[in-house]
Formats: sequence, C-alpha cells, structure tokens
Amino acid sequence: MERKGKKEEKRRKDEDLFKVVDSTLDTRTYYLLYQLSRKLNLKNIYGAISSGKEAKVYPAITEDGKWYALKIYYVSTAASKRALEKYTFGDPRFEGIKVSNTRQLISVWARKEFKNLSRLFKNDVRVPEPIYVLENILVMQFIGEDGIRAPLLKELPDDEINEELYKDIIDQLDKMVNKAELVHGDLSEYNIMVKDGKNYIIDVSQAVDIDHPNALELLKRDIENINTFFESKGIEIIETEEILRRFKIYENEDQN
Repeated sequence: MERKGKKEEKRRKDEDLFKVVDSTLDTRTYYLLYQLSRKLNLKNIYGAISSGKEAKVYPAITEDGKWYALKIYYVSTAASKRALEKYTFGDPRFEGIKVSNTRQLISVWARKEFKNLSRLFKNDVRVPEPIYVLENILVMQFIGEDGIRAPLLKELPDDEINEELYKDIIDQLDKMVNKAELVHGDLSEYNIMVKDGKNYIIDVSQAVDIDHPNALELLKRDIENINTFFESKGIEIIETEEILRRFKIYENEDQN
C-alpha cells in the first residue's frame, strides 16, 4: 500500500508541475519536460511569458526557489525551417549537417542557440546563462524577478530610454563581434531585455559566426535597427559607418 501511495503522490506532483503549461505542446515535448523536471528538480512550470514565430518561453521554479526560463521550440512550423536554412547553412560551425525530419531540424536549431549563448556568455556578453538543452527545449537563466520577466527595450517608458542604455548596447555589440566573433543577425528593441539599467541580449538562435558570408550585412542591419529605435526616442546616435569601424570584420572587408 505504501508503494501505491508513493506512486499516487508522484502522479499528483507531476500534474501540479505542468498544470499551467500550454496544452498545445506535443506528447514528446511533455515527456522531455518530465525528464528535465527530474534533472533540474523543478517544482512548477508556469504559463508562457513570451511567444514568437519559433518558440514560447515559460518560467519554471526549482524546489529550492531558483528560477529558470524554458524556451520550447515549435516542432511543426515552417518559420524555424526557413530560419535554420538562412542562418545555419553557410555557418562554418554547421558544415555537413544532415537532418531527416522536422524534429531533428528543430533540435539542431535549439543546440545552435545553446552554443551561441555559451560562446557569448563566456566572452562577457550580457545574455541569459545557458543551463541545458534537450531536443527542442532550451533552459536558461531567468532574467526578471519571481517569475515576472524583465521588460523588453521596446516596453520601457520613454523616460527610462537614455544615452547610457544606447552606449551599453553598442558596447555589448563590440564584445559580441570582436570577442565572441558572432553577429546577432536580428537585433532590435524586441530582443533586448533591460534589468536594473542593464541590457541583456536575447533570442540568439540565428546568430552567425563572423566568417558567415552574410555576417557584415547582418551586422549593418543590427546597428541600423538599434540606431533607428534610439533616434526615434530623441537620443543622439552614432552613425552606422562610425560604429562599423570598431569591428574587425569591417576592417577585413575594407582591406579586401
């Protein structure tokens, strides 16, 4: 009877763990979440705090009160496939990659973001610390407090958008490109979080190596996106060309 009671207790605990997780998740993803919950000692996983074309992000808390962000990539979306083809093929780190189905493709995409985060974090770029990746689920440091995520740059009130924030983003870009040797490729006010007056760069799945054939073009677009946003808020910006001179990939292109 004692054994049966323990099984019943575990079943209730598992149900509590996922009680507010998105019901649209497929069976395999639920199974992976159970595996992760055991590995990371998760107590609860809550409803999505952000939703994009390729993934949703869920806050999760451990038994000892530590918060994580679980990014779960959709396994049946054409958006991820197009992004993978655009940003992964041509990246020297993924030469010769072969996938036979959509789920494998998405797993590659999740691993790519984990690798990019690891590389950026090790080079002092302010990004969520990567914790673990399992197929289509990426576990990261939670940027926020008590399950409430920090605001995006886009969501900040105008009186909190200043020159200091702008220059900090440019400094983060400098580290990203010159130290970590990665280009974000989709940087904008929608994928920068702000906590305690500091910028955190997020959504780096599409980030490419500086040797990628489109790296310089993508970097220019990143800078122009940031400049356009801050200029619209009345902040004095640095011209794109002047910022580009900070980067070795621009110098190399110029010499060629």
